Amino acid sequence: MKTILVPLSRREQADFLDAFILPVAQSEKANVILLHLCLVHHSNDEQICAQQALSDTHWLQDAARIFKDAGVAVQIVRREAHSIAGGIRETVRELLPDLLALIWHKHGRASALATPNMTLRDLLMDVPCDLVVWRGDNTAPPPHRVLIPSAGGPNAELGFHFAQDFHRVYGSKLLLLRVLPLAASDDEMDAAREGIEQWAEEILQELALPPQAVETHIIRAASPTAGILQMASPDHSDVVIMGASREGVINRIRFGEIPERVAARARVPVLIIKRPLPRRITIFRRMWDAMASLTPALSDSEKVEVYREARRSARLTRDFLTMITLSTAIATLGLVLNAPAVIIGAMLIAPLMNAIIGMGLGVVQGDMRMLAMSAKTTLAGVGVTLLVSFVLEALIPFDALTPEMLARSAPNLLDLGVALFAGAAGAYALARKNVSSSLPGVAIAVALIPPLATSGMALGLGAWGVALGAGLLFLTNIVGIVAMSSWLFLTMGFKPKMTRMERMRVFSRGWQAIFVMILLVVIPLGMVTARQLQRERVDAAVELTLQDEFSRMSDVRLTDWQYHDNGHYLAIELQIETRSPLSSAQAQDMQARLAQRLHKPVALTLKTIPTLHLAPQP
Repeated sequence: MKTILVPLSRREQADFLDAFILPVAQSEKANVILLHLCLVHHSNDEQICAQQALSDTHWLQDAARIFKDAGVAVQIVRREAHSIAGGIRETVRELLPDLLALIWHKHGRASALATPNMTLRDLLMDVPCDLVVWRGDNTAPPPHRVLIPSAGGPNAELGFHFAQDFHRVYGSKLLLLRVLPLAASDDEMDAAREGIEQWAEEILQELALPPQAVETHIIRAASPTAGILQMASPDHSDVVIMGASREGVINRIRFGEIPERVAARARVPVLIIKRPLPRRITIFRRMWDAMASLTPALSDSEKVEVYREARRSARLTRDFLTMITLSTAIATLGLVLNAPAVIIGAMLIAPLMNAIIGMGLGVVQGDMRMLAMSAKTTLAGVGVTLLVSFVLEALIPFDALTPEMLARSAPNLLDLGVALFAGAAGAYALARKNVSSSLPGVAIAVALIPPLATSGMALGLGAWGVALGAGLLFLTNIVGIVAMSSWLFLTMGFKPKMTRMERMRVFSRGWQAIFVMILLVVIPLGMVTARQLQRERVDAAVELTLQDEFSRMSDVRLTDWQYHDNGHYLAIELQIETRSPLSSAQAQDMQARLAQRLHKPVALTLKTIPTLHLAPQP
């Protein structure tokens, strides 16, 4: 690294410079820029900043002298900004430093960066350079013992750079730590010991350190945070170096914000390090934050109330079985009658939606009992719906597939989109009592019972393709609802208890299952969507070609047409009205022109209706 940018706001923040920043600057032969920011909200603030600049000259010069005396090039930069974070980002974009070093004091004292309530997540801003956040107090000793928990990841290389710099200046010893669960067996301890020793050998070789410069430690603890904090004390170490979380949202919740927890509770200074994120990840994070900001954070009492309501609605009761039977009967008759209004009525009274949303909440909470109960109720509802629709189809003397049934036999990716948004709307309506009246509308939008009833009726008719397509639509609805309701509950603050490993496992495996199920439904839906798009393109091409063809024939009118694409050629059937039949040569010329314009062989069938037009008599 060549340039280190250090924002400072008051004298006591300079106390950590000689112990932590100076060794890095010396070792890397870097230039240091001390940034002094002054907040400006209106014109009077500019005068205050000017006066503050004069009063701050002495201690800033003292801070700069620390580096000058050690032979490190240093300069002081002053900037005015409307916000601290914005001022830092603007300065980073202007000066393009290689490392940004931020300060986060303990004991709730504000730093150059934050209000007392600011968290580490706020400090770990997305900047296009390496970042280190120093968390400690003003009495920290030089880092002779550097604790590095074994996490690996893209930030590890930068952490070892700091450790190497501390070793060069102070002769610091690296303490490599691996934390195992309390229930870890002796075999697991042996495997961990072998792994961390191999890791130590690689570090010694990569950093060119003597063997005595690295120690390895393996401990059992209730959680990774507890194990790190056990070693992050003056008895064992002088500083902890940790990489900021770069895992996905699910893993950050699964493992907790370990760097923030350690930094807030450790009895020695903590250095949180972070390399700049790839642009695609930064964009995704911003999209996630933007979406999460749309949902309110629920209080603990509200979460308990939502959980109780979801659990109550997801129970398999007599009322549930009665209503699912009645809604299926109504839906089945509506499908036979081809009556959309009747089908909508069946959607309104169907109780299946709550059970499926309960599965989403069970996944987020890591509650296996809730998940199992909701899944049992959902499976019971599926079984009852299939049975009732199958029996009614056998009893009703109608054996034709209606348009309403066929409409549910070819789902595409748009249906998955409907299910996803409906799942989010259902979870939001359940969590927010003031919009709970929207649940009936959600039930109509996602349409759970009609496709399942269609599948049962199609099985009774022996229409296996229709049954499979309608079943795929129902599965798509379930996967979409569970996935998006889980996500929405997650953004509202629901999550499993970190101290209960069983719940963490259910949470992790539940999300893995959701991702797998989404993949399993996306593949066939994508294939169906591709076929439908291809069909629409051919439809449009055939229609346009026929319009152009018959626009030249003044005495011939096209009244109906249809085609079938068997893969090798198009079989087109035309019905025309004309005064005199087309000759064989005219029909062959039309066939050739159609094949040329459609870029495919055409089998043509003409149905000619002789037509005589008589003018009105006077």
